[in-house]
Amino acid sequence: MNTKKLGLILFALLSSFFNVVAQTTAIEISDIQNLLGKWKGTLTYMDYSSNNPFSMPCELEIQSAKENQKLALYYTYPKEPKANNKDKFKISKDKSKLNGKSIISRSKQADGNIQIITEYSGKDGNDKKPALIRDIYVIGAEKFIVRKEVLFEGTKDWVERNEYNFNKKIVIK
Repeated sequence: MNTKKLGLILFALLSSFFNVVAQTTAIEISDIQNLLGKWKGTLTYMDYSSNNPFSMPCELEIQSAKENQKLALYYTYPKEPKANNKDKFKISKDKSKLNGKSIISRSKQADGNIQIITEYSGKDGNDKKPALIRDIYVIGAEKFIVRKEVLFEGTKDWVERNEYNFNKKIVIK
């Protein structure tokens, strides 16, 4: 086999490999369809002042938004109604970003749930230190987890900042 043919074969194999790798970081609309409905669970977060975790009950309703690749999230805190808020879950047109943050991984877990991980640079903590921030989403028919982890600049250990852990309450079609 001559060098030219070998080079073309190698190029084709590498192209196929990189296409497969790229596909593992793309989110699909079908990944988020299980999110529609009402959820009940907890928010647990690290209180940086005391360095202790704090948990509180939380309910979540997720509805389809008018935009095709967007969901509306409504958080309710039964014991702290002043903390109630809303958020969005938006997939970029090229499916490489979630809420404007680059997707670094998308995988299907053994239990059938989808795990999506985003990372971005930001600031966190009471003193707003520069950090790499990772959001981990676990999406299933009956389970939805959103975990925020922080790697402060100059450190090598990730800190779990907060985690929402929900179980499906009511499905909305």
